[in-house]
Amino acid sequence: MSALRRVTGMGIAGSLALALLTGGCVLAATAGPREAQATGLLGVQQMMNGLPQVEKTIVVATNYVSVNSALQGVSQQVSLTPANLDDVTAQLHRDFGAGPLPLAPQTADWTAMTSGPRGVISSLPALQGIPAQVEVTYPYPVTDHIRLVAGSMPDTSPASGIQVVVTAQTASAWGLRPGSRVAVIAPLQTTISGNGPPSPSFKLNLDVTGIVEPTDPDSSFWKADPLLAAPNLYVSQSKLWEGAFIADPGEIATMQEIFGLAGLSIRWEFPVATAGLRAQAPALYSEMKQFTLQTPQLTGLLAPMSNALSTSSALLGPLATLVAVSNGVNVLLWMVYVGLAVAGVVMMLLAARMVAARRSAEMAVRRARGASLAHLFWRGSFGAAVAGVPAAALAWTLAVLLVPGPGPTGWVAWWPGIATLAVAVLGPGVAAAWQHRLPRRRRSVGRERARWRRRWATRVIFEVTACAAAIGGIIVLRRQGGGGDLYTSAAPLLVAVPAVIVVLRLYQPLLRGLARASARRRGVIGFLGLTRAAQATATLALPAITLVLTLTMAAFTIMVRDAVVRGEIAASWQETGADVALTYSPGFGAGPAAVRAFAAVPGVQHAATAVELPLDLTGGERVTAIAVDPASYAALVASTEGYSPVSPALLTQVPGQAAVPVLASPAAAAILGRQGSVPIAAQQGLPALRVRVSGELQSTPALPGGGTFLVLPLSAIGGVGAPVNVMLLTGPSIDVSRLHAVQATMPGADDLTITTRSQVLQELTGAPLQHGTFLIFTLAIVCALALALAVMLLELALSTADRELTMAKLATMGLDERQRVRLSVLEAFPAIAASAVAAVACAIALPRLVAPAINLSAFTQSQTSVPLRPDFASFLLPLAGLLVVTVIALAYEIRSRRGRVAATLRA
Repeated sequence: MSALRRVTGMGIAGSLALALLTGGCVLAATAGPREAQATGLLGVQQMMNGLPQVEKTIVVATNYVSVNSALQGVSQQVSLTPANLDDVTAQLHRDFGAGPLPLAPQTADWTAMTSGPRGVISSLPALQGIPAQVEVTYPYPVTDHIRLVAGSMPDTSPASGIQVVVTAQTASAWGLRPGSRVAVIAPLQTTISGNGPPSPSFKLNLDVTGIVEPTDPDSSFWKADPLLAAPNLYVSQSKLWEGAFIADPGEIATMQEIFGLAGLSIRWEFPVATAGLRAQAPALYSEMKQFTLQTPQLTGLLAPMSNALSTSSALLGPLATLVAVSNGVNVLLWMVYVGLAVAGVVMMLLAARMVAARRSAEMAVRRARGASLAHLFWRGSFGAAVAGVPAAALAWTLAVLLVPGPGPTGWVAWWPGIATLAVAVLGPGVAAAWQHRLPRRRRSVGRERARWRRRWATRVIFEVTACAAAIGGIIVLRRQGGGGDLYTSAAPLLVAVPAVIVVLRLYQPLLRGLARASARRRGVIGFLGLTRAAQATATLALPAITLVLTLTMAAFTIMVRDAVVRGEIAASWQETGADVALTYSPGFGAGPAAVRAFAAVPGVQHAATAVELPLDLTGGERVTAIAVDPASYAALVASTEGYSPVSPALLTQVPGQAAVPVLASPAAAAILGRQGSVPIAAQQGLPALRVRVSGELQSTPALPGGGTFLVLPLSAIGGVGAPVNVMLLTGPSIDVSRLHAVQATMPGADDLTITTRSQVLQELTGAPLQHGTFLIFTLAIVCALALALAVMLLELALSTADRELTMAKLATMGLDERQRVRLSVLEAFPAIAASAVAAVACAIALPRLVAPAINLSAFTQSQTSVPLRPDFASFLLPLAGLLVVTVIALAYEIRSRRGRVAATLRA
């Protein structure tokens, strides 16, 4: 213990307190960026896992004509070999896999040459006279993707055509088997194996030698061309069968000779290894965009065909969406990072003052013995480093253990922790050197007044400059529409700067006025407490700034978190329209028995049915007619959130009027007009109607996606017997499993879709970016409140010596223990009250100043704006807690020094 005191000058308790404070600030500064990195990586992985395999590829495409022109010119035909394809595949795989996007092993890459569709001229009875067309595909390599189930793989190429295999689905639909021959229309310039001039016949035989099935039906090999796995019956004004055959692996030359100049497309597919992703969405998107904008470069004999290649990928769209979402989240995270880092740095400045105050006597003795300011600086910094550096290293290790995985790179990852540690280590040395610098010579009264004026002017200039910088940062943030740098990302703290300056300017005059007013009253507690609080402006500035910063950060983070929660709840209502939405496929609906069964499910409080039909108006416009029971529908809408209320009276037909009252969306009301009635011709099995607009609805839960709609009473179409195709249920605890059980017993269960709001909300809240960001928000709130508590304790510790001497004097003058506690509390209360006033002002101003630059649609996945609202409980409750802690700490301090009054006075 004595050795530790000689090194640090603070003993075990002081060293441990400084280590805990330094470690906590460094942990908050390092764990936040790591959690954001892990959250972004998890978002990329979840996005990749949700995509089909066919979209997780890089595609390089070209055509035979372009390759032929690039290699040897249009007058001489060339032929690609399997070795050529392997060479191109290897070069492209090497180039594409060199960046942050990992590729699957090269054995997963494949190439395909595909002809254009050729008309089938053979008579296939299974097609029942429906015309057909087929494309011939040469995939390479093919053995890992197919499994032979009947017949044999082709071995030799016939002189009159191409040997092929087909899938079991194609064979079943077209009536094919091993040995079948399908004749198709051949290209005009067809040669077979280079034997002679173009064939005079326009018929090409495709000999089926085997039936195969996919080894992995979900792989990109089979999904890139859906016709390869199964034929498709295209139905429009007429019917047409579309299919694909797989050519013999040895017929690459024949494919080029027959189809080369007739539209033979060539493509290379490179699957992505999603399990090895370790990059963020912006890096992946930048690399993918670079791939698509640049032409792949080849070397060797095939180098001339580079300009004929084009690169594309279905990953570009999802990555662009994820980058946009990540950018919206990063704006908020940057604000949290910068706020915590600045608050931590200011906190360590306050701790440096405390360390310098505790070592003041030691440094004074060293200074009296001839020590230089550099020596005092070294002693103070070395003592802080002994306590702070191990704590910082432990905090960094703890951050790595709590948030495993690759951390962020670059200065963004290191500067918050390094800055916090630097202030923790160097701050006590600077404070000690400044405190024990040589005193200035005594000056005359006039020179002292001039010096005071210069100090006053310097303070005014500093405060005006700080306010101007804060206002400028907020203006830049609003114009940019988001943060991204240290200056604009500190917007929540910039809002606090003018508030702190104003409070500090008004603090001392206001307390002096209160002290003068209390001097006229009996009792000494009020006067002494207010007078001492008014004289503590110098020691109040830094704690007040730190307390306001921490409370502002806590309030801002809680405001954003609450806004996200409200936005997600609103988005879930906007997507489903009710707690449970039951929708039928077109042409299907629920009968009265099914409606009663669903409404009787436990937990259902309100149920409403609707008949949705598209109607064509006289002018050619189309609207969605929603027929409802006015009473039950109005009750259900009243139990939802975010939808326009419905008055049943507006849907009640007035006796004597033939027009049916309807509630229309703004677009429908503009079409129909607000005056008179509008006829609607008979259609969709409905009779001719005459409607009049009795009111407007901005939205309706029966059509949550919005659109042009009319809500009319069900009685207007009651005699038609149209089936109920939409049913809405609300209730806080609907038994969803019972709903599915009822669905299973109903006819047409496969045509009924049940959507629950809880599931939609869970998908929003369970998204990786959402989950990780909320963890960071929680960390920021806890750290901010912990810093606020530490500020109060340090402020009390800074004034301990002065307060102890004052209380000892007051005790000798007759003040009892309870009066001394009241005096100490009254002395500390104005600082908390001033910080509360500044924090309240910041909380009121934050939504108005910062909200336009924050886009929360990244969380809600909706374009509906989510307003920020001040949450006064978010900082009033912590302030009340700080006041309680202050009272307990002061009472404990005074009682623990009971009986030491004489010793204090002698000291």
